[in-house]
Amino acid sequence: MKAKQAGILSALLASACCIGPLLLVAIGVGSGAVWVGRYHWFFLIGGIAVLIWAWAKYLREKTICDCEHKPMGGRRSAMLTLLITTALVLGFAGLNISRYVFAGTPVVAQTQTHLANGLNRIVVSVEGLSCVTCEIPVRHALKRVDGVKSAHVSVATKTATVDYDPAKTNPKQLVVAINSTGYRASLPDKTNNSASMATNKNTNDPKTDLAPGSAGENAAITTADRISLFKVSLQCPAAPQIGCGSASKPILLDLERQPGVLEAWLNRAGTMIAVVWKPESEIKRESRDEELKDFLSAKGWYRGIDVDRLTEEEAGIIAARLVRRVQAKTALANDKTEGLQHALADSLRKNLTGESARQSQKQTRLEEVAREYLDQDQIKVLSQAIEKGVRPLPNEN
Repeated sequence: MKAKQAGILSALLASACCIGPLLLVAIGVGSGAVWVGRYHWFFLIGGIAVLIWAWAKYLREKTICDCEHKPMGGRRSAMLTLLITTALVLGFAGLNISRYVFAGTPVVAQTQTHLANGLNRIVVSVEGLSCVTCEIPVRHALKRVDGVKSAHVSVATKTATVDYDPAKTNPKQLVVAINSTGYRASLPDKTNNSASMATNKNTNDPKTDLAPGSAGENAAITTADRISLFKVSLQCPAAPQIGCGSASKPILLDLERQPGVLEAWLNRAGTMIAVVWKPESEIKRESRDEELKDFLSAKGWYRGIDVDRLTEEEAGIIAARLVRRVQAKTALANDKTEGLQHALADSLRKNLTGESARQSQKQTRLEEVAREYLDQDQIKVLSQAIEKGVRPLPNEN
């Protein structure tokens, strides 16, 4: 290898820890930046060693040529290249060394604070940051989170300061975003995972309070009694050792949209879902015992397709309500009333259970099945009754 080529190689090695993370982010593999940062001194020392070898080779070739009184090929270009690469290597070395000389005091992670513009701010501890450009993949990952308005990452203090919209995201999701880059983030004690039980030194009471996660924003204290755990199979097909984010996300978001659910969590292995219920959804011990006894009696409980019996009952209630609305406007014979109610109930049942082809044709079908029992004027009355909706109106049951 010629001195000129060795000089270029030394610059590439020395710049790997700084330029490497930028390139990895650009090609979509920012998680590899932490590996580059972890071994940045090896790249830097390697670059310095190659640079020294390049200068030694250049000077040796120059001495030989001077002794033999013959011109040295490419002398000027080699000298220029070595000078430039020397400046680069020393610059990157200075950049790495300066972070130790001028390093600031690590900032303690803080709980989220409310800003005047409706946003929350949180300071998250980040382990593994080793150089200035290590901040880039972390900042890039945070800004991709929906709801994050700004993100400042500091290698000097090993923290990320994030302003975010609490309606769209929460501290747990910010930690997940940082961890996806390969660096390790952690939250202050008051914002830790609400699905992790706090250690109680004085008792083993299963009702021990848990540290709230995003629930902390709602000032809610979560207890073990309000957590339900479910076994699932949501492993990532391409990486079975972790849970599948794309498969679990719609499930978790749908769960959190349910009225009684406060939070829904998936464990890293993708084998368990934890549901944290809202305080108002908690069943007191006395009520729970009564409900459990009722469940074990197997009376009035439905499973799977058995709930179709409830649907049939619902269809009958709606049909009777529509018939009463028609009777309030026009007289109906008893035999027609009974037949009409049965026909409407059967049509509604098919719609509610999905047996009918198209839900959008429900009103048309009801009118069609009613033609056997009603004349044209009465059909219009039925149409008006249907337009009022199937839910009970005031003074209806």
